[in-house]
Amino acid sequence: MQKSLIKNAIYKITLNFFNLIVPVIIGAYVYRTLGTDAIGRVKTGETIFNYFFIFAAFGVYQYGLREVSKIRTDKEKVNQLFTSLFTFSLMTNVVTLIIYLVVSYLGYGSKALFPVLMVYGTNFFLNIFFVEWVNEAYEDYGFITIKTVIVKIIYVILLLTFVKSSDNYLVFIGLLALTTGLNNIISFIYVKRRVKFDFSNIRFAPHLKPLFLVVIFSNGNILYTQLDRFMLGQFVSEKSVSYYTMAQQIATMINAIMLSIIQVTIPRLSFLVGSENDNQYLGLLNRIAKIYSALLFPAAIGLYVVADLGVVIYGSKEFIPAGPVLKIFALYMITIGFESILSNQVIYIKKKENILVRLIFLSGIVNAALNSLCLYFGVLTAETAILTTAVANILLIALEYQYIRRYLKIPFQLLSWANLKYLVFSLPFIPISLVIRSVFNGTILLFILIVAACGLLYMVILVLSKDEIITLFTSKMKGKFLKK
Repeated sequence: MQKSLIKNAIYKITLNFFNLIVPVIIGAYVYRTLGTDAIGRVKTGETIFNYFFIFAAFGVYQYGLREVSKIRTDKEKVNQLFTSLFTFSLMTNVVTLIIYLVVSYLGYGSKALFPVLMVYGTNFFLNIFFVEWVNEAYEDYGFITIKTVIVKIIYVILLLTFVKSSDNYLVFIGLLALTTGLNNIISFIYVKRRVKFDFSNIRFAPHLKPLFLVVIFSNGNILYTQLDRFMLGQFVSEKSVSYYTMAQQIATMINAIMLSIIQVTIPRLSFLVGSENDNQYLGLLNRIAKIYSALLFPAAIGLYVVADLGVVIYGSKEFIPAGPVLKIFALYMITIGFESILSNQVIYIKKKENILVRLIFLSGIVNAALNSLCLYFGVLTAETAILTTAVANILLIALEYQYIRRYLKIPFQLLSWANLKYLVFSLPFIPISLVIRSVFNGTILLFILIVAACGLLYMVILVLSKDEIITLFTSKMKGKFLKK
């Protein structure tokens, strides 16, 4: 039985909203407790670890989600595919761990960063049990949401208990690994109730090429934000990394809620493509783009107008230099959303990841070149780093969009007025915020007033324009009310 996309979206939004609220509250505590130096060291270590973790995970999540979604009604095939991918993941994690330990010792054995890298290394063991892609393929978002909320609550309690000063940064990393492992193990036990190991037809060769391509396209951030953080840490300062990562974390938390709409529909879109139902596929794709635009543009412009206030509330006055970085990240959010729709819901689902890899590499090389130019001319900062990444991402969107329209022949109009009108509806946030700032003072008061005023204004515009989003929402609510 197919599960309701609306219910799944509600579960996913609830999950990501919880994932937003917890980091907002706890992240503020962590940034204030650890400070810029410790946070810079933690995030520098995380960046190095992420380069290795890409090959440990090896795209199994994205590939497994797509492939299981297509065959989820055939229990035997699911068991065989799960066994093959789980065994393959076990090997990649073990091999990557060995290489990671050697490189960490040779490169950072005598440096303060070495203990940070060692604690991060525990994630390779824990990632072996990461099988959430099976739950998502079966659209079991109810379990995922409840389980993750419980684990997050445990994490919050442990964090507030054991992280008390800047000296506790290793404890902080350890708690992240511990709760990630707990989350993975619970999911593994749950999945094993439905899916069994079947070694009768275990195969790696058919999956190697698509997995390798998924590794590249799904981890394009190694040439984008990860590259930014690495270059800032190596050639500028650890503090610049802390400013960059704070802005990135705030933008990512907000963007995660909108991306719920994209993530939760991937299994259904994969299923429709597999059944060759092009009309339903295109109809769902257009609805997703419209709803996503209605959320993305006000969130991005809203974040832009309160960026300087947000970094102070989230961290402290010590993080004021992160304000301009967050402004650029707010605009970068828009490119992330559009690129995610084009890559994940069109090109990847259509099994054209080989083309996607080429486009990502081309744009990533552009970002690396721009960063190198900034470094050469002595202007590489957290602000210029994310600005060059945004430029590279815009290029990527243009290339992907042209490929979809010209070669895949899909009449998908991402940049239509139906979607872009929400940007126009959101632009009045800028003058509204300036008026409020000219009348009131105080960081928290300004933040609350600006967010409330912009949110109210946006809702009024949607109602007065009789927007389809409002009509759809009210009709759903009336239907539920009358049914009760």
